[in-house]
Amino acid sequence: MSPESEGAPSVRSPYVMLLYRVLFVLAALVLARLVLEAAGAPWDATRYLSSNAALFLIAIYLAAVAPLRGGIQKFHQIFLPALILSVWTAAWVILATLVSALFRLKGSHFATPADYGNWGHLGGHIAGHVIEVGVFFLLTVILMALTHLLWRWPLTVGPGAMLGALVIIRYSVEAMGVEAGRAAAWSSTVGVLLAAFYLGGIAPRLGEGGEKRLFVNSLVIGWAWRVWVFLATLLSAFVPFYKTHFFDPSQGRVAVRLLQSFGGGVIVEGFIWGVIVWAIARWIARATRPSEA
Repeated sequence: MSPESEGAPSVRSPYVMLLYRVLFVLAALVLARLVLEAAGAPWDATRYLSSNAALFLIAIYLAAVAPLRGGIQKFHQIFLPALILSVWTAAWVILATLVSALFRLKGSHFATPADYGNWGHLGGHIAGHVIEVGVFFLLTVILMALTHLLWRWPLTVGPGAMLGALVIIRYSVEAMGVEAGRAAAWSSTVGVLLAAFYLGGIAPRLGEGGEKRLFVNSLVIGWAWRVWVFLATLLSAFVPFYKTHFFDPSQGRVAVRLLQSFGGGVIVEGFIWGVIVWAIARWIARATRPSEA
């Protein structure tokens, strides 16, 4: 090895730099929430700095962008970044919990008064966050895998990721107890219509404006949206202490209703919405076609 190469600084790949940036964002959110709550900010305001919601949004973003930065080209490459994101998020939450308990920060939600000076209770609290790593990892892998799958139809990655983000945000704000009228501002139904306009405008310019290709991309967007909604439905069914409009487990017949939601909501409605997306995209593609001289 030459002296020049020995003394040359290492150059990190764009993918590694991307991963560093999203890890920084997660850490900054936890620290910002801790500092604001310690300063007396109300929980109704600081809850919007949720690291859990941010983790899932970042998972979708990373899976959508990483292939462009030299990372996550194959399915098995999802697992390591998903594990890193999950462990990193839990580690910062645990650190914030320890700081809140040791300094008895009464304004912080990270530690409860029962944790103050009670090492057994604090240890149990932290153990719960350690267990959360497995849950976070599983959910992160699912979100990243679905987003990565969309790369088989590249035009659907942007709209699909956007729709997933809208569903996550709406689920999160409803779980926080935000009124239904305000939570509806994050409607993914509006998002899928915007996706149709986007597809119709961009597809012909990227050589994907043929009837068959446009129809396939439209169906993928329709089904991708309904899959995101179904995931939120599953989470609402199995995490009943969060009340959302996606699913109400108190009505009973959970398994049957989930099967109906998959059959009717994902397969049938996904196809119908795919056709609607295709009709709008086809109209936009024709309306924006350059006129012949």
